[in-house]
Order: sequence, then C-alpha cells, then structure tokens
Amino acid sequence: MRAQIFGKINSEISNFFQKMSATEEKDSPQLFVCDQILDVQAPQLVIVENQAKFYDAQKRLVASFENIQETYEAAWIFAKAYLEKAFLKSGLVSSHWARKITSGILQALVVLLEVEDKEGFSHSQRVAKLAKKMGERLNLSEKDLALLVEGAMLHDVGKIGIEQLMMFSPARIREIESTSRDHTIVGSIYLASIELLWDLVPIVRSHHERWDGTGYPDGLKGEEIPFFARIIAICDYYDELTNFVSSEWGPDPKTKEEALQMIQKQSGKMFDPKLVEVFVEMMSSENVK
Repeated sequence: MRAQIFGKINSEISNFFQKMSATEEKDSPQLFVCDQILDVQAPQLVIVENQAKFYDAQKRLVASFENIQETYEAAWIFAKAYLEKAFLKSGLVSSHWARKITSGILQALVVLLEVEDKEGFSHSQRVAKLAKKMGERLNLSEKDLALLVEGAMLHDVGKIGIEQLMMFSPARIREIESTSRDHTIVGSIYLASIELLWDLVPIVRSHHERWDGTGYPDGLKGEEIPFFARIIAICDYYDELTNFVSSEWGPDPKTKEEALQMIQKQSGKMFDPKLVEVFVEMMSSENVK
C-alpha cells in the first residue's frame, strides 16, 4: 500500500521524508515527495514563504508548519496520520496498523493480569522500560528498538489463561500443570497463530534460555539464543529480583546493588557476558531503579 505527497519543496525536507519513509514497515503507507503538484488524495505539501503547508485534494489548507528542521518530524507525523485516516475511510488497513492494534490488545491483557507497583507499572512494563534503555545503549535502530520493547511487553504473554486452564480443563493441560516453564511455549503458540506477530515468537519462546545451555524450553546455548531474548532475560531477572519474593533468593526483594551482584555472578552462566557488562554499566551510571 503506497501513497505519495506531492509539492514544491526544498531538498532538506524531501530527504527527511524519504529517510523516515524508508524506516517504515514494507506495506505501510509510504510517503514520498517530489516537486510537482498533482490532484491526489494524499495531502499536498507546498513551501510558501518559509511555511510548509499541507493542502487536501480540493486545495484546502489542512495544516501549516514553519519550514525549519525542528518541525520536520511533526510534519511527518501529521502526514502519516492524515494518510492512515484516509485509508481507514477507504476501508484499507495496512498490516502495520493492524499489528499495532493486535499487539496493543495483547499488551493490555498482560498488564491487566499483572500486579502494579506503587508507581502504577506492571512487571512487563518495567521490563520493557529497562530493555528500551539497554537497546538505546546498544545503539539499536528505531525499528529494532521498537521490536525489542514490543517483545519485552509480550515476553510473558503465555501466562494469559494458564491459571484458568488449570482450574477448568485439567485433562487438556496435564503437561502444562507439571511445570511452570511452559509459559514460554504457550506464548510462542499464541503469537505463532497470529501471522502479524511471527517475528516476536523467537523472543518470547527463548527469554528463559541460558547462556550455558541449561535453560528452557529448547536448551539453546550462547549465541544460539536470539539476541533480543538475551537482553530481555537480564531485564526480566533484575525486575524479579527487585520486586518479587522467591524461595530461590530469600524472603524479601533485593536491593539494586544486591541484584546487580547476583546478575554479575550469573555472567557466562545464565546471561551473555557482554550484555551483562552493558546492563551493569547502565544501571550503575544512570539513575535507574
């Protein structure tokens, strides 16, 4: 699904729009620019007296921005929103938009089922915040960073419904009852059933694999474990240490310092040693809880 923005414009805003367009999903509305005005349904972008003005197909002014670099991103967001609205009116929905809706519903269900902290954040939200900071430290592209955060938000999606299944369908989930580990498998099955979210399956399935190969569900080792799953594994473990009580590590949540020490001890065992270094440095140098 493609669309074009036409108008008399300068090279700077043209290059910016083309760069932003290149980062979008393959079949989402693609916005390009050229130096002629045509009668199209997409908004027409025209530079008039240092103003970047958008006109609709009837030549009516619909938005105006100062033609300086600081406003280019706002103009880009407006143009995208304008096209999305036009596509929706036409009954056309890009897979990018459909993915946002589908993933958003699943994320909302995950948050709904998790206990919030005193600041109103759930476990998956806290893990996603840490993963985003770590991804920024690793200089991930915007697209990869978005995928990492989405994977972090959905890493425990397999826990949805397991309790209900155990209560009402014991014959069907005998294998799931025998271990708490199967939320990784269940989560990957959930996502594998939704074609739009297939790229999240390896992340969700493998976030409990261990660097030394003793993790689950597939016993992957070292760099066999998907990169984003390795990042989320550290963030997930840190959040559990500092927010939950477990027989594995004692009756009380750990302090930040205690948790970082425990993570360092698991470097090369549970976690990728290089990523442990990045995480510990991040948590030590920034005011991150």
